[in-house]
Amino acid sequence: MVQRVSSLVTQDAIGMIEAPTGTGKSLGYLIPAIVAAVTEDKVAIISTATASLQDQLALKDVPQALAALSAIGINGIKCAVAKGRERHLCPIKLDNLSQTPDLFQTGEATKTYSEISDAWEDGSWNGQRDTLPIKVLPNVWSKISNTSASCVGEACPSYDGCPYYESVKAAKEARVVIVNHDYLLANMANVPNSFLCDGEKNIYVFDEAHHLGDKILSAFAHSLNMNHPWREELRRIVELFGSSTTAPIDMAATRLQGMWNAVAEATATILGDSTQHRFTLGEAPVTYLRLLLDLQGSFMNLRDVLDDAIKAMSAKSGQRKAGLLILLQSRVGQLKGEINRAITCLDEFTMDDQTRARWLSKSRTTLEIKCSPFNSAEKACKHVWPNIKRAVLTSATLTSLGSFDPVRAGLGLPASTTTLKLDSPLDYSQARLVVPRLAVDGNHAEHGSMVRAFVMDYAIRSGQSGILVYFTSRKLMTEVYNSLSVEDKNLVILQGNLQPSAMVDEHKSRIDAGQRSILFGLDSLSEGVDLPGAYCTRVLVTRLPFPSPDDPVIATHSEHLTSIGLKPFHLLTLPKAALKFAQVIGRLVRREGDSGDVVILDQRLRSKTYGRQMARNTPFREVSFA
Repeated sequence: MVQRVSSLVTQDAIGMIEAPTGTGKSLGYLIPAIVAAVTEDKVAIISTATASLQDQLALKDVPQALAALSAIGINGIKCAVAKGRERHLCPIKLDNLSQTPDLFQTGEATKTYSEISDAWEDGSWNGQRDTLPIKVLPNVWSKISNTSASCVGEACPSYDGCPYYESVKAAKEARVVIVNHDYLLANMANVPNSFLCDGEKNIYVFDEAHHLGDKILSAFAHSLNMNHPWREELRRIVELFGSSTTAPIDMAATRLQGMWNAVAEATATILGDSTQHRFTLGEAPVTYLRLLLDLQGSFMNLRDVLDDAIKAMSAKSGQRKAGLLILLQSRVGQLKGEINRAITCLDEFTMDDQTRARWLSKSRTTLEIKCSPFNSAEKACKHVWPNIKRAVLTSATLTSLGSFDPVRAGLGLPASTTTLKLDSPLDYSQARLVVPRLAVDGNHAEHGSMVRAFVMDYAIRSGQSGILVYFTSRKLMTEVYNSLSVEDKNLVILQGNLQPSAMVDEHKSRIDAGQRSILFGLDSLSEGVDLPGAYCTRVLVTRLPFPSPDDPVIATHSEHLTSIGLKPFHLLTLPKAALKFAQVIGRLVRREGDSGDVVILDQRLRSKTYGRQMARNTPFREVSFA
């Protein structure tokens, strides 16, 4: 792996490497990438899937790589972690909220802001959300987070020492920059002149690259929540402006409110009693699109009026009102950011483009208009690869059914792209892949009741200490859990009651204490979870992990493929299922000497040609049908 990465990053090339658990993947790309960056005066941009994996790289893997390089005389390498603006505190927002809580917030949130302010002022917190020592709800954090729309840059009195600008400064001075896919793709989509997008200067490594296609789609997806409380925020801003400039704002807000109500009513009518309505082939009714365009025009009008009000305030702002002006610029900027996102969503939804999924959804608190591209390859070719000359894409699971083609094609890379598939260095001789003979197909009417019975036999009553039960459906997971006795429920750690990381910590604590522990989890426990040895000796997979037919992006993509005479099951659905299957079964063998079995409660792994193909493309030596 070191040889291949070194070859790729010292020439203008992009390559893919599947490096299974146990290969030392992180060191396998870090050492050659850093060496190339040092010797060629470039910057190694290491991108991974999540902020928590960024921290893992920064705290564990990169220090190990730097220690190894130090032993051969390569020293003084600066490393920085770069995260999105929204993960950083805006000190001026916090200061304003802390000083005027009666204007902006009351109750528990006021107490939270006070605690955050204390941590920031006494220097015990660096201003990043991930290191905040207290729990903060998203709607509370959003009021004090840094956003490009609300930031006034160097004009802000808190510019010096601002957490976001300090992190940007550190990243610009670093030889190794650790980012996450979301942040890097957001820069490529919206800030192509960012230092992170300099293909001449940077060497790129995409770890957990199997996520990259979905992350690209997410970067270009848009939504507008018709239950968003923008009117309350506008009212607070009007209070700050004073009566002399409020008449035009009131008129624009009234116009917007009328269109907002009309669109909300039309959206609710289309949805009816359903929680989701997807437009076939992404084609929405013309009358609905016209309403959205009128709403977009109302948003644009309000934005222009707010701009005029700020200009008027700036023209007559003296020294005494300078602080109020900065506060207004920040508050108006925050609202304008939300307005611009609404305008963009409405623009993307209404434009004549057949490569988008369009749908409506509602929950107890939301009524949303949504759209997303479904062709990640098109977006990658337009926004990602033009910025990149040297890159390595790697993951423990990068092939589907033994081929790189599904991921490669989904990312718009040519068939000539260099690939390397490494064998697992771990011993699977003591591990089995098992399909019970009495298991039924995952789409059988009796599948749910069968799962409940097998979970009792293979998990609750098995006597084994560490077990992971993977569900593809929250509904089925809840039904199985509710069918257990109170005593049996005490053995289970159910996803939803705790965050996944907290679930794993509790699970390990129980096993270390000599107790039994069973994890009931969904997709977030299907990968990135390390449970070696006694922590996991059995994995139950309740159903082959085909994507949900209700997923609007996949469903629209499938319709598009069918409309041009192609077969979406083989081109889209099966490759996604096979890739997810490889990730799930990879939870069992994590270290040398690990043993146990993966039990598949879905007869399709045995009865279907594609199921047998999925089973053959695993590292397990033995596939049992018992």
